[in-house]
Order: sequence, then structure tokens, then C-alpha cells
Amino acid sequence: MTRTALLLLLSVALTAPMTGCKKNDKGSDNPDDASESDVDPLEELKSIPDQIQAEVDMVLQPINDVDVVIDMVAAMPGELGLDAAGLTAMAKASLEGSVSGSVENGEASIEIDAAITADVAAEAKAEAEAKIKELMVKIQGIVTGLKETPERVTTATKNIVALGAKATTLTGKLTAKLQGKLANPMLKADAKASLQADLDVVMKLDADIKTTVTDAKASVTELPAKGKEALVKITAAFAGGASAGGDAG
Repeated sequence: MTRTALLLLLSVALTAPMTGCKKNDKGSDNPDDASESDVDPLEELKSIPDQIQAEVDMVLQPINDVDVVIDMVAAMPGELGLDAAGLTAMAKASLEGSVSGSVENGEASIEIDAAITADVAAEAKAEAEAKIKELMVKIQGIVTGLKETPERVTTATKNIVALGAKATTLTGKLTAKLQGKLANPMLKADAKASLQADLDVVMKLDADIKTTVTDAKASVTELPAKGKEALVKITAAFAGGASAGGDAG
């Protein structure tokens, strides 16, 4: 074999394995190569109170929105030049699920009685109709939420308990880790102070989250009754809607 041929074979042998190593590169897009979690356990623990509050808000939102839509139905005729009796009648129909048209995935395909926008300027009619449809969607969403309050309370309670358990697990892991580092006799004073500060934060979060869990569970337990009250209130607010147009004639 000539010297040139030998050098060529060695070159191929040395370069070939390099192409097979690429998949183990740290820059790989393979999700299997990713780290187990990029979330800081302490930051995750800090986020739990907000997650608990979100569970409460999910049940409470339709109840709080009742006053909002009642005020909107009262204010929109004056703001947009709509027929008040007609708008209230449409709100009542939407409340009862009998409004003409449908709502799919938040998109409204709702028929609006021409009399409601009869006095609205032509150039403003499209905007007025869009706002009416948005209001009807909101009313229907509120009614659904109010009727589902007991089921939502059950779900929220389970999730709140689960978040409390997650917090306990995170607290245990963080405490063990921090205490293990603090036990190092070679630890410098500034590092020790920093670790102790983190441990104090973890202990306070643990106590606060336990209180938050207890309070949240108590809060959602009261919401089925409040949901019933809110449904009665919104029904009463639009009760005259169906007859208002007839009385006007």
C-alpha cells in the first residue's frame, strides 16, 4: 500500500466516529436529553398561593360578574342609543338560553332584534351590535358558571388540597437540602447566612400556605349558596324584559 493510500484510510477512520456523537451534544433538540425540570423548587413553592387563589377565583368569577352585567344592561342604552326594553328582553332570553342564534367557543352567532338598534346611527350600528353580542355571550357564560357552582367547588377543593400536598412535599425537600448544607462545618459565615435566610423563607411559606389552604377551602364551601343567590339576583334584574316591549305597545 502506498503512503498516500494509507494516509487516506487513516483520515476516514478518524473522522467517521465524529458524526455519530452529535446526538449526545448538549445542544440537542431531543426532549429526552432535557433536564427533568427547569423550575426552581423555591420559586415553585412561592407560586402556590397564587395557584390556590386562582382556584377560588374560578368559582367566584361568575358570582362577581352578576353585578357587572346588570350594570352593563342598564348603562348601554344610554351609551349607545339602544332600546332599553328590547335590550333587557334580549338579556332575559339569553339568561334563559332562548336567545335566537348560538354561541360556539365564545363566538356569537346571535340574532339581534332590529328595534334594539333602530335609533343607532348607521355608521355606529355594527359596533353596537358587536357589543350586544359580547354582552349576551357574557350573560350565558355567567349563567353556566352559576349553575355549575357546586361542581366547580368540588373540583376547586380537590385542586386546593392537592396544591397543599405539593407545597408540603416541596417544603420537605427544600428543608432537607438547606439543612444538609448548613450542617457543613466548613461553611463560611456569609454562605451560612444566605442559606439560613432561604430556610426562613421556606418555613414562612409553609406556614402561610397551610393557612391559605384552610381559608380557601372555607371560602369555596360557602360559594354554592352564593351562586344560588346570584342566579336569583340576575334573574330578577331581567325579569321584566319579556313584558317590557308588550307594555310599551
